[in-house]
Amino acid sequence: MPGLVNAHCHLTEILQKSFRDNMRMEIWRGYRATTEDLAKLTAAEIGTAAELACSEMLKNGVTAVVDHFSTRPGLSVAKMEAILGAFEKTGIRGMLVPSLRDQDFIRLVTQSNGRKSAKQTAPEPWREEVLTVLARLRRTRSHCGMMLGPSSPMNCSDALLREVVNVAEQFDLGIHTHLLETRLQSWAAHQIYKKPLCVHLARIGFLSSRLSTAHSVWLDDREIDLLASSGASAVHNPASNLKLGSGIAPVAKLKSRGVNVALGTDGGDTSDSYSIFEQMRLAAYLSRVVAEDPTNWITAAEALRMGTVNGAQAVPAWRGKIGVIRSGYCADLILLKPSLRLRPLRDVVHQLVFCEGGQSVHTVIVAGKVVVEGGGFTHVDENSLIRRVEPISRKMHRLYSRIKKVPDRSQKITRELYKKALAAKGLPVRFLPK
Repeated sequence: MPGLVNAHCHLTEILQKSFRDNMRMEIWRGYRATTEDLAKLTAAEIGTAAELACSEMLKNGVTAVVDHFSTRPGLSVAKMEAILGAFEKTGIRGMLVPSLRDQDFIRLVTQSNGRKSAKQTAPEPWREEVLTVLARLRRTRSHCGMMLGPSSPMNCSDALLREVVNVAEQFDLGIHTHLLETRLQSWAAHQIYKKPLCVHLARIGFLSSRLSTAHSVWLDDREIDLLASSGASAVHNPASNLKLGSGIAPVAKLKSRGVNVALGTDGGDTSDSYSIFEQMRLAAYLSRVVAEDPTNWITAAEALRMGTVNGAQAVPAWRGKIGVIRSGYCADLILLKPSLRLRPLRDVVHQLVFCEGGQSVHTVIVAGKVVVEGGGFTHVDENSLIRRVEPISRKMHRLYSRIKKVPDRSQKITRELYKKALAAKGLPVRFLPK
């Protein structure tokens, strides 16, 4: 079958796998970022973490991955090169997407005088570093690439978003961002822009076929139509959205309006897994929760397309090159053995989505090269990799164990904002906890 495509993830978050539970995304993110700040990960440590995440994906049949790279503190050529090095060592087809931001939406909505008076955070330098790495990529014969990755539109000024669009057009790059992941973000967008977020993004020229939007949970009908008319793709991350209580993306509605919907795992400390097989099954199941009419449910065949060709369609550089088995396409393929998970075998498409979890993957081929054979890596020393990762993760867990004991005023602010968001009227309705 075609190799699976992970259209949104954060590789280095594997170092904090299962550190946290029972907290909303904004609070979880604060802990994750603070832990990374204190850990001061070196480029070598970042590369080791990325290598582990890529290896987990390959063993689960993922042959192509979009890494929204946001390791703190700061962006550097060495750190980005470490991610590219992990792609090359493991053999996965990788898309490096450096995360960019110059403001914080929580700070904006807590300013008494509104958005215009809110002070931006100091922008991190990015253009020179990104273009340096891009030039290196284009000098080499690599099946890896680069996109631009605003962290989320509300964490970026309009000036930064316009600059991203200009650079993307100049160098023919894709753009990837988080979009309306939580109820709080949907409410905050109305406070900041006085209109739905996608309406604002369309006005400044940010929406286009270059764009893929991770999560896309809290879209209203007008925003879905804007995504569809622009040609942008949405990336559904069901496991992460469930664990963080963020909501259920309106996948059936997106699909019916003509939006290309792909799948992502998000980070290793939110979904706790880098398996697209699991995301396909969850995407199909969750559609049955939000739509009473079975004709609007996501079928097994549709879920399989979301995990393969739709993922390729979400990345401009991969369109028409991967995601299907066809003459002229890249040889990104996986072979599955006749395991117990697939027995008795009656409908292969249904069983790949509803029965398989990645355990049956026998051989993985990326760009015509065998990278997994007989369930084992052809050029990655798995035991050595695990030994190198463990002390890095232990260090981070010690740091997290310390910081979680210290009261954090920002958490109180976030909880108060959630109360306002949950009480707000006129926003998209989803199933919400009491």
